[in-house]
Amino acid sequence: MTIAARIQECTAKLALGDAENAFIQLAIAIDGTAKLLYPGKKTSERCKKFLSDSLPFILWSLSNGTPSKAGKLTIEISDSNDSYKWVEFEDIVYKIMRCSIFHDGKLSEEVEFVNASYIGTLNGKMQFPIALIGSLLFAVIASPVNERQRVAESTSFTFGKTKVSVNHMLGSLEKTKIAVGCGFYKS
Repeated sequence: MTIAARIQECTAKLALGDAENAFIQLAIAIDGTAKLLYPGKKTSERCKKFLSDSLPFILWSLSNGTPSKAGKLTIEISDSNDSYKWVEFEDIVYKIMRCSIFHDGKLSEEVEFVNASYIGTLNGKMQFPIALIGSLLFAVIASPVNERQRVAESTSFTFGKTKVSVNHMLGSLEKTKIAVGCGFYKS
C-alpha cells in the first residue's frame, strides 16, 4: 500500500471514531514519509526525527494556531513502580504507542485516546486527544515528499465551514496550514 492509501484509511478510521486503527494507519504513513525524508536511517531514528522535526506544526494544529517554536515536548508519566519518569513526545508516539501496537498487538496500557481537548495524565495513563491523530496526520500530508501522493477525491476534512480535499494539501505545509486554520481563524 502507498502512503496515500494509509492517509486515506487513517482519515476513514478517524471519521468512524476508531482512534486505535486510525493510529495504526498513521504510524505506517509516518514511517513511509520518514523513509523518504531520511533514507538510510533506521526505522526508529527516522520516525522519531520526523516527529521531532514536525513538532512545531503538530502543536500549532493541535492548539488552534498558537504559534509554536517548540524544540521538545516532554511529558511526566508514572511507571509500574508508581515512580515518575519524563518521556519525550517522539518516544511516546514511536516507542510506547507505535511499537506496542506493532509488536504486542495492542495499544500500551500507559496510553489512551480520549475525546477531550487536552494532553494529560490520569491514573497513571497518558491521555491524548483523538485530535492528536489528526495533527500527526496533517504533518504527514504536509510533508513535501508526499506531493505526488493521491487519495480518492472524496477524501477530505472540514475545517470550520470549509471542506478541503486532502489532495489539495498533499506536499504543502502552506496549503495545509491555510486549510487547518479555517477551523480556528474567524473569517
